[in-house]
Amino acid sequence: MAAPVGLDCALRLGAGRVRLWALGLFAMGVVPIVGAPFNHWLDWGALWAAGATAGGPDLVDAVRHVAWQTAHGVSAAFFAYPPVAAWLFWPFAQLPVDVSFWIQALVMVACLAAAGFVAARVYGLTPELAVLASLAWAPSTASIVTGQNAPFALLVAMVAIWGLASGRWWVAGLAVGVLWYKPTLALGFVALFLVRGRWRELGVVVAAGGVAFLLSVAAAGGDWGWLGTWLEGARTWLPADAAKNADKAISLPGLLGRLPVPWFVPALGGVALAVAAIPGLRRAGIVEAASAACLIGLAAGPRAWGYEAALAFPFMCWVIAGGVGEPWRTRIVVAAYLGSLLWLFSFATQVSSVAVIVLAAAAWWIWRWRPRPWSWRRPGVVP
Repeated sequence: MAAPVGLDCALRLGAGRVRLWALGLFAMGVVPIVGAPFNHWLDWGALWAAGATAGGPDLVDAVRHVAWQTAHGVSAAFFAYPPVAAWLFWPFAQLPVDVSFWIQALVMVACLAAAGFVAARVYGLTPELAVLASLAWAPSTASIVTGQNAPFALLVAMVAIWGLASGRWWVAGLAVGVLWYKPTLALGFVALFLVRGRWRELGVVVAAGGVAFLLSVAAAGGDWGWLGTWLEGARTWLPADAAKNADKAISLPGLLGRLPVPWFVPALGGVALAVAAIPGLRRAGIVEAASAACLIGLAAGPRAWGYEAALAFPFMCWVIAGGVGEPWRTRIVVAAYLGSLLWLFSFATQVSSVAVIVLAAAAWWIWRWRPRPWSWRRPGVVP
């Protein structure tokens, strides 16, 4: 059994420099959190309000939800998650919004650390290297400072990959089922299961979807027609939200949607990218394929923001663990980690650096597994 990849051999930078840079990137990534009290707690107010209205009629109906937020002094916003997700925020909503913001930030840091420990087992890294790599990834810290929850989704995705790597199909299925709280983050795994014929895992995911629907009924105050109400709210609110946050979009459909093109062009772009990834998803080893599925889900998804690229971390782990040989491994990792921090300036560049990184990585990986007429199976592929 090969020794775990550690700080001394992960990159051509030296252990001390890797440790220093990782801690420095984490510090720079979380510094903007000091501005949260002056920006109405950013996205956290909307999530806190969802938790506070879970189980009642004020959650799903956009008009009633906004009225509740206004009455309670919270920034008005449509709750874009399925109602089931509101239960995740219910415990935090038992506290004032300011106190709960700091608590959820600490919980998200803990999720990043836990995701690092799971990654260490999956990719053969030392725990120190994996945790430092997790904390230093800028999209993850961006989620923390904006009051979002991508580190939790990352932890769940990492558990799913661990389940696939260890042959625990039910763990993988359950973990992906949890991602139904934000369905766009589950799409990459669902595609992977379909392409590889992982029917047991897919069955668990579908069953979890049914449970999520029932929990959504409860979250909506017993409204069995919540889906129609939610879709109407989404139709009204989400286009304006997408326009307002256009510089934060990282998916191909999200970027194409900013152009003066018919609505179906972005959709076709996402579908084409997903179809191009099928050879790799089918033929790569399961850990590589699952890591890439997270990446492809971001790149081809209908709605993905910079902080959600926390789910690109598994792909970075695969690179660090030796998926790419030197000297390109060090070059790619350094460029991605330093470049991702530039998301802070997307308001000026109008295109997020995270979008460039995610789409470039997805394009490279698709090219790596492109069909070749003389070789339908790459040498050294793990089944």
